[in-house]
Amino acid sequence: AAAEGKVPAGKENIIIDSSKAILAAGKKVLKGPVPFAHQAHADKAACTDCHHKEKAGETPNPCSSCHDVTKGDAPKLKDAFHGADSLPELQSCIGCHARKVAKEKTTQAPVEREPCDACHSILKK
Repeated sequence: AAAEGKVPAGKENIIIDSSKAILAAGKKVLKGPVPFAHQAHADKAACTDCHHKEKAGETPNPCSSCHDVTKGDAPKLKDAFHGADSLPELQSCIGCHARKVAKEKTTQAPVEREPCDACHSILKK
């Protein structure tokens, strides 16, 4: 298990790519993957803020293990990333960024839903 605040070696920067799950659900992939500075986020928030089903010190599962596009009661993966209005502020990317911008008056955390390319265009599609 990773120590709280320190991501496992090789996971410091990851790519969030839900395209396989979307295709498996018979849906069209509308946007490409998003690069995620995992360690930079762990330096600012507790691991359990995002990996909210795990206890501190447990090895976290990827978001898609609970936020499936086809089954379960948890918000779908897209909503878990984009659901600023419908989820607790620390449990969506946009919600957490909006809170940070409002609280710390920073422009370092992108919060716009549009254009989507603010997060998605960094990688080639």
